[in-house]
Amino acid sequence: MPDTMWVFNDKTKKFNANNLSQGAVLEFGKGKIAVFGEAAMFTAQLAGRNRFKAGINSEDASENYKLLLNIIHWLDKVK
Repeated sequence: MPDTMWVFNDKTKKFNANNLSQGAVLEFGKGKIAVFGEAAMFTAQLAGRNRFKAGINSEDASENYKLLLNIIHWLDKVK
């Protein structure tokens, strides 16, 4: 929980995110819905002065594109 964007150090406050959700999927009526609270993981970004890769480009998030592709395929299948 940094007090300044993109500034992380030993004094940065942290909390355990186990059992927290960033998104949910649901079949509803004749359709499906996917809702996510963190849109950055599905975007390609270059952030900060050093233009480091963030979002789907981040080297620390190599599975994000697979998650997004799986969500799209789940949504596009007809029931």
